Amino acid sequence: MNTVADLLLKEVTSSDQALLEQIEVTYTDSFPVEERRDFHLVKQIIDVDNRFRIKALMRNNQYVGFITAWTFDDFVYIEHFAIDSSARNGGIGAGALQCFMDAAALPVVLEVEAPFDEMSKRRIGFYQRLGFTLDHQTYHQPPYRENGEWLPMHLMSRGEIDMQHSFEDVKRHLYTHVYRVKPD
Repeated sequence: MNTVADLLLKEVTSSDQALLEQIEVTYTDSFPVEERRDFHLVKQIIDVDNRFRIKALMRNNQYVGFITAWTFDDFVYIEHFAIDSSARNGGIGAGALQCFMDAAALPVVLEVEAPFDEMSKRRIGFYQRLGFTLDHQTYHQPPYRENGEWLPMHLMSRGEIDMQHSFEDVKRHLYTHVYRVKPD
C-alpha cells in the first residue's frame, strides 16, 4: 500500500534529464503560461543560481510531483509546487509539503491566487490546513514573459516570519531575485 510515509524529496540537478522531462510535463500541465517561465530557463537557473532548487517528489522510487524553491537568508520561497495528474487526490500534496517544510530550517513563503473562485479558495484552505497564514497586503506577481501582465496574488507564510513587518523585504527579494524586476 502507498502511504505518505513512502514519500521522498530528491534533489534534481541539470544532469537528471529523464526526471527533468517528467517535471517539465507536470510543470506545463499544472500552470498557465502566464504563471511560469519557459522550462529551458528553469533548467538554466539550476546551474547558475545556488539559491534555486528543484525537488522531485518520489513515492516508491516513482516520480509523482515536484517543488521548486529559492532559499534566502530569512525565508524559503516555494515558486512552484505540483503533483503529477496520475498521482493526485491521495494526500500526496499535503505529505510532500509537510516533508519539505520539515526539512526547511527557515520560514516558508509562497504565492496564491486571490480568492476569487471556488478553486482558489480551496487552494488557500489547503495551505491554511498545513499551517500557512494568508497575508492580505497588495501583492502582484511580476510577469514571467516580456510584455506579460502583473497578476494579483497573495503571499502566504508559515513559520517564524511576521509578514506585517517583513512583507516589503520578502517582496523585494522575490522581485529582484526570482522575477528579476525592479521592486516598486
